Amino acid sequence: MSGRNLLIFIACFFCRALLAQSGPNRYSEFPDSIATHKVVLDKQSKIISWITPQADAYDRFLRGRWGFILKGIPNSPGPTPRSDYPQYYFYCAYKDQQMIPDTWMNDVGEKIPNWFESARLFYQYTGDKRALEIVTKMANYAIDHGTSASDFAWPDFPYTTTNAGDTVFRGFTSAKRLVLHEVQVDHAGDMGHTYYRLYLYTGNEKFKSAAIHVADALARYARVGSASQSVWPYRVVMSDGRITAQYGANWMGCYSLLDDLTKAGLGNTVAYRSALSKARDFILNYPMKTGFWTDGHTDTDVNSDTYKSNMSASNAALYLFDHPEFDPEYKTDIPDLIQWTEKNFVYRTAPGEPSTQWGANIVGEQDEFLPKMDYQTARYAAECARWYAISGDAAYKEKAFRSLNWVTYCSDSNGLAFESPLSKGVTSWWSDCYGEGPRMFYHALAAIPEWAPPGENHILYSENVLKEVFYKGNKLKYRATGGSGKEFLRISFKPSVIRVNGAAIHKEDNLLKAGYVLKPLGNNDYSLIINRSSGGAVTIE
Repeated sequence: MSGRNLLIFIACFFCRALLAQSGPNRYSEFPDSIATHKVVLDKQSKIISWITPQADAYDRFLRGRWGFILKGIPNSPGPTPRSDYPQYYFYCAYKDQQMIPDTWMNDVGEKIPNWFESARLFYQYTGDKRALEIVTKMANYAIDHGTSASDFAWPDFPYTTTNAGDTVFRGFTSAKRLVLHEVQVDHAGDMGHTYYRLYLYTGNEKFKSAAIHVADALARYARVGSASQSVWPYRVVMSDGRITAQYGANWMGCYSLLDDLTKAGLGNTVAYRSALSKARDFILNYPMKTGFWTDGHTDTDVNSDTYKSNMSASNAALYLFDHPEFDPEYKTDIPDLIQWTEKNFVYRTAPGEPSTQWGANIVGEQDEFLPKMDYQTARYAAECARWYAISGDAAYKEKAFRSLNWVTYCSDSNGLAFESPLSKGVTSWWSDCYGEGPRMFYHALAAIPEWAPPGENHILYSENVLKEVFYKGNKLKYRATGGSGKEFLRISFKPSVIRVNGAAIHKEDNLLKAGYVLKPLGNNDYSLIINRSSGGAVTIE
């Protein structure tokens, strides 16, 4: 979910205008290609994945992205200790296939939460822990080298951004946009939520303590929101508490952190409940009604109560799919949010770029940065797929299918990502390409399990943190942390028994009661949704 350098955007604008006047541009040179792949069309002349067969396309895309990281990324340039760590620790992005670090900044508060979500979902899907091990080390490093002093106005709070190459995180000051110790409160909340979820996965008390510190600050500074100031200030200088931007709308990570800790009985739950009430009221009464889903990402100095960012709106929509109780009007608000994205970030484009390609809607990022991007397009596809699962409206399934297919073209055959393949001068950001984009595919697979590979067993999605995931033949096991929850699976056998904490659960016709829903997909494959009333050990055999 990384923001982009406005200077690059301006340069891109004039470059494309010049090319349009003086000679062939990327489109006329490669009218039937995206990144490194020739576009494949179906009988309707609409895009399908370059990965064959199509039934395996999303699986191979996900394995390719993490496979690229797991094969090893070059270490950071410069002296030790920087050169002891991979580039993604200290840089926001890389340039082209040469993997040259982009020296713009380091978006810590976006990268770590997105990588964690991508890694945990990949682990649940495959049983492979290696990506989660990488992210656990990154988060541990951030706590040790990117937490505010205990005597600050915002104490023991995560730094969300820093200069490129910094091994100690203290804020993004090199471009003179932000000042020392300045952070985005929303992304700090995302960091805190990640710390708590890492505690659930690892049992490491260090992560729990860090999460509670974040929640305590959020509870202390929560306020009644309005059209001009949000429940929390968007940006603050942690050392003295100075507010540098009053309004933001990307609060689902902060809300989730406070809600999860309250349900677990951890921290100052009385104060957390008060903050939760203020946050919910603000979200439903202001951005949900006004459409001002403001967030400028971690490298911008946006200070506005009318700015729009697709990420903020998308995070709200995705939260509602897992927590419809948050919004009594979710069946109206979710499709409205999808249409908001189409109006603001599909049909609005950077100069020379299309809104759609071969039937796929492709999506930009924020008001001041409209180039079409793989991870924003994946976000849109995830929302469309999940709304199809609720509404049954086949138009949303079609939108999701074409947009996801477009995103698969943004990887080469080795999993190297091209974040914005239509634009010149836009680098590929670690946070977006290997975190935020891939994690959206699991939402889509949960909604439409026939898009997962046939004849295989996979946990497609769970909002809950799962551990002890084990696949062997026609048997799956895992341990669900937290309380009640749901898991979405595709399996290649009809289960004879499903147990939660040793007790068999029953097949149900719907998800209104605890149990499981099983639907045939053909060829002895099944869609399985487990609706648990508690956490604990789950076995399927």
